[in-house]
Amino acid sequence: MRRRYRMAAILSRWHGFLYRLLNGRLVAHYANADFLLLTTMGRLSRRRRTVALLYVTNQGNPAVIASFGGNSMAPAWLLNIRDEPSVKVQIGGDRWGGSARIASHEEREALWPKFVTVFSGYEKYQSKTSRIFPVVIITPD
Repeated sequence: MRRRYRMAAILSRWHGFLYRLLNGRLVAHYANADFLLLTTMGRLSRRRRTVALLYVTNQGNPAVIASFGGNSMAPAWLLNIRDEPSVKVQIGGDRWGGSARIASHEEREALWPKFVTVFSGYEKYQSKTSRIFPVVIITPD
């Protein structure tokens, strides 16, 4: 794994640790970005895996983007969702179970500008790879 992706993985783990420790206080928002914790079932390990992700809302439901920092490979959490769409979500101190699905092309096109408005780096990430970043929409159970 290249150095840049290792650093991103370390920062993501640290963010997730602080998010859980502080119950979302101080780390659920930064500038105009909102973050959630997404817990998936590992498709190979069958262990729960949690990652902190930036999200936007789609008709009241959180949507996350599988950018993986512009990596040509999909993030593990996306592969986990494809195998098992049942997820756990924490937004601030609120925790709930839900179902994750990959957005349709039309939904993705509508949400892409929202993601770029919150974090313009997504455009740079997308320019680094031919992989189109899937958007995942999470609906509460």
